[in-house]
Amino acid sequence: MNCYDCAPEHGTTAAAVAICRNCGAALCHQHALSAPQTVVRVQGVGQSTLPEMARRIVCTICRGAQPA
Repeated sequence: MNCYDCAPEHGTTAAAVAICRNCGAALCHQHALSAPQTVVRVQGVGQSTLPEMARRIVCTICRGAQPA
């Protein structure tokens, strides 16, 4: 599978190493961005936030569309 963002930008192909969590686009190392995500689980009558952050991979377009 090739990176979705490399073809329109450079007219080249680069091997994909990840998939965007939001839109599902295949991404190479250059276009894949790692972002932290809080993990919340339902426990009893409320929610429990885990102490460690999870990792999610997003593309540059989806990362720019997220609120700061």
